Amino acid sequence: MNGTAKPLIKFLDGADTRLIIPIYQRNYDWKTDNCKQLFNDLVSLTKHHRTTHFFGSIVEMSNQDGTSGEYIIIDGQQRITTIYLLLLSMVKLLNEGKITSVDPNLVKRIENSYLVDEYEPEDQKIRLKPVKNDKAALTRLFGDKRDYMYASNITTNYLYFYNRVIAKEITVDQLFEAIRRLMVIDISLKQGEDDAQLIFESLNSTGLDLTEADKIRNYVLMNQSIELQRAYYEKYWNPIEKNTDYKVSEFVRNYLTFKLKRAPKFNSIYIEFKKYVET
Repeated sequence: MNGTAKPLIKFLDGADTRLIIPIYQRNYDWKTDNCKQLFNDLVSLTKHHRTTHFFGSIVEMSNQDGTSGEYIIIDGQQRITTIYLLLLSMVKLLNEGKITSVDPNLVKRIENSYLVDEYEPEDQKIRLKPVKNDKAALTRLFGDKRDYMYASNITTNYLYFYNRVIAKEITVDQLFEAIRRLMVIDISLKQGEDDAQLIFESLNSTGLDLTEADKIRNYVLMNQSIELQRAYYEKYWNPIEKNTDYKVSEFVRNYLTFKLKRAPKFNSIYIEFKKYVET
């Protein structure tokens, strides 16, 4: 395991870079308040001429089954996705002529360095690969507004940034420069050497709290092969999410109540599930 401090934008950059959110991760769930705080921090960074702003840690593992630029995001998907949405909103507004940049190449610079790979087939252009339901919402943001998935957090936060950028509290050039000053600790894991599950658990005392279901999903899927992860997710986990209206923690608690003949406490569903599996 290696940790390196670097600008987040450097982590996103690269012709072959693909950021893969594995299916054991929860859906994107940053709220508008989280996005508001980020944007306010970027405005403050600009107005007070600060050189950097620490933006947390990213835990990733190179995908041994893919190309050299594929990174499996074990922790940090909320921050990465949010910055991606902010960059996308800037590009859309520039293309629509609703804001202007002193850099005539800014749209192409952002698109080609961080958002898409113009040489890939249409269905593979987007560099960020979220989990199933988020992927559909993100893909539609590249098209007509009438096709947006407005119930998705992806769309809600994108529209929030769209409206903040168009308000021109700072120029788009200043905003891009502020994004370039966001610093992260890039923690790179090695397959077969680092226990991704234990590291994930230890890091998630910050940010949005994981639900009991989030922890169970990670526990079940994280250390499986990519093929088994996909199979379990498609056959079991995603159908459970849909059939319980995403109230999976409650579902697992009921399942454990039936199996154990007693009802686990709500804040110990994950612990009880691990015990049940291990015995």
